[in-house]
Amino acid sequence: MRFETTYQTFAGPVLPAKRTTVSEDEAHRVIGANLVAGFETHVHTKNACGEQLRTRDGRPLTVVALHGARVVSAMEFVHV
Repeated sequence: MRFETTYQTFAGPVLPAKRTTVSEDEAHRVIGANLVAGFETHVHTKNACGEQLRTRDGRPLTVVALHGARVVSAMEFVHV
């Protein structure tokens, strides 16, 4: 399985979002590396009604927020 990812950081100067395509293993490594770095990870796969998050064209979507003292960055994973 592959994912289109968008990564946005909120610490320091606001930079343009980074976009790339990664494998499922690479996605797990990125999330794991941020856990080791001391960030608390919040994974969101469902909306407030309990439905799977989806892009406008219907593809499954996962959002990962990394928290330090506040939200530090967010990663979006879209199934391709």
